[in-house]
Amino acid sequence: MDSLPMSMDRDSLQQLLGEIDTILLDCDGVLWQGAQGIDVVPRAQEVVSRLKSMGKKVFLVTNNSTVTQDDCYRKCNTLGFSVERESIICASFVLAQYLKEINFQKKVYVVGAAAIAQEMQDAGIRCIGVGPERIGGSIYAALAEGKLGLDPDVGAVAVGFDREFSYDKLVRAVTYLANPECLFLATNTDEKYIVTGTPLHLPAAGILVRAIEKASSRQAQVMGKPSPTILYMLQARYGVQPQKTLVIGDTLASDIMFGNECGMWSVLVLTGVATLQDARNLSLANDPLLQKQIPLFYLESVADILTLLDSVTNNNVNEEH
Repeated sequence: MDSLPMSMDRDSLQQLLGEIDTILLDCDGVLWQGAQGIDVVPRAQEVVSRLKSMGKKVFLVTNNSTVTQDDCYRKCNTLGFSVERESIICASFVLAQYLKEINFQKKVYVVGAAAIAQEMQDAGIRCIGVGPERIGGSIYAALAEGKLGLDPDVGAVAVGFDREFSYDKLVRAVTYLANPECLFLATNTDEKYIVTGTPLHLPAAGILVRAIEKASSRQAQVMGKPSPTILYMLQARYGVQPQKTLVIGDTLASDIMFGNECGMWSVLVLTGVATLQDARNLSLANDPLLQKQIPLFYLESVADILTLLDSVTNNNVNEEH
């Protein structure tokens, strides 16, 4: 057997599609790219439509915590993707729905973008903290004298990507988390966002999560990939079965690990974060955690699915003649 990941060919795709009924597609780096996320990967819209026409349930699953489900739905319509609103699963949406399902009644201190607050508001969850914050005067004195301006009704801290992140926010988050009954939730732990066309990257939400984890000596409960929380939601609401589900993504530590950890099939596409060499290097690692990030197959682009499907059709036509 070839070492993993294997290059997906016509026969392996045909066999895999016979095994699955659900496909979870990552968005950034799989369906679209670029700073604004408006550079659509060639033929990506056609891939989604083709898979749906084959009777597959298709969900778009993104760790991007700066967008709501409605934001992503509008973007898909603008970019020409034929998807239903309910088939879009954003990390901010998952976090808000989780709190709603556990009947959370207190307030949430948000270290994150307005999208998290919007999803919470839509779910009937009260929250504070979005936007810039400044603790006046000496922070040491404010903490010692109990004058940080903490809200006594806060019962959870939720962390995502936050351009307004500051030492002041860090102090408030850590002080709330000093109460062991205060929930500590994170949308995702992705640590970098690739700047397309350059060797550079932007620090992502995971860097902020790690800072608060380190400062509070607590570990966040993660809502997005690779946490199984998204799968639990899909199972409860849509009857998704992991053994009949394929995950297609561009990141090893979130997309591929999500698929492998949850017992789903996994395919890496090379239009985003991870390279083929990154994936092959994992095969040499002795760390079991890294081994869980190795995809079964890889494709240069999600559009290769169409090329392989068309080759199956052409081959069948030739055999008939």
